[in-house]
Amino acid sequence: MQQDYKENAAQKKFEEFLEYRKDLSEFDKRVEAGAIIQQIETVDIDKGFEKIQHRIDNKDKSVNLINYFIRVAAILSIPLLMITIWSLFLQNKTYTNHTDFSWQELSSPVGMRSQIILPDGTKLWLNSQSTIRYRIPFVNESRIVELKGEAFLNVMPDEEIPFLVKAGTTQVEVVGTEFNVKAYPEEENIEVALLEGKVKFAAINENQQKYLELSPGDYMVFNKSEGQAKRIKTDVEKYAAWRKNVLILDETPIEEVAVLLQRWYGVKVVIQDEELKKYKFTTTFENESLFRVLELLELSSPDIKVKYTPGKVNDQFEKTNQSTVLITLKTKTPM
Repeated sequence: MQQDYKENAAQKKFEEFLEYRKDLSEFDKRVEAGAIIQQIETVDIDKGFEKIQHRIDNKDKSVNLINYFIRVAAILSIPLLMITIWSLFLQNKTYTNHTDFSWQELSSPVGMRSQIILPDGTKLWLNSQSTIRYRIPFVNESRIVELKGEAFLNVMPDEEIPFLVKAGTTQVEVVGTEFNVKAYPEEENIEVALLEGKVKFAAINENQQKYLELSPGDYMVFNKSEGQAKRIKTDVEKYAAWRKNVLILDETPIEEVAVLLQRWYGVKVVIQDEELKKYKFTTTFENESLFRVLELLELSSPDIKVKYTPGKVNDQFEKTNQSTVLITLKTKTPM
């Protein structure tokens, strides 16, 4: 009976909240959204975990160490971090005051992949070590997202309001479609893979402007220093499979494999021998742990040896140095 009473009371409060929001002005709704965003940004996960640790009666360090590894295991067992963000206010599409907005920035750290729902209903998957930012209000004359890193987007169709993904001096314009954009600032190339719909890629700088329209099945690579774009027809799903926590290697050079492992698992990868740089790998990993991936890589090539060195942790369970993966050539025994 008491449980039913609590549930009814909670439902009543929720209904009252919905009724209250119906009477809010557009300005009040924007203020409310800004306050919620500020509250989200103040959440300190590590501090919360530390408080829980202090409440544990058993002070034995071995138990604390076990708790630490349980925490790490919990993080690693959720390789796809789902972050769903819904706008709590209706936006006015005729809003034209360009000075009355703020920026919302969202990042996916090393070793994590995130799913975000933008205020217009667009679904966006953010790969590890990637950041997006967009203006609030989001829907105006155009929907603009600035990207550093890699993202897969399922854009909510709206023929009147185009959707733009900006990466440096390039941009991808869409109406409603599914596509993947890879644009890490430190990398030489920008890549776009189109699964459905149609997009227009634009590279704009002081000297020239280049445009390229893509159709489903198109994969485009744009070299930033040369200012040249190449487009091919291929199986583009492999470029977007990461959103499903699937890592596909297709004749992938070992140096690119090293970068992928660093981003996916938050480790430092060192390729010790220059001769290893000619090695390429073709395989698929689906929801695999780092240790399983390293094991399979070593088994796939009898000439390489993989050594994992865990990072050190101090008494406060703070990582003092990064875990390292060392890839070397096996020593050949003389005949």
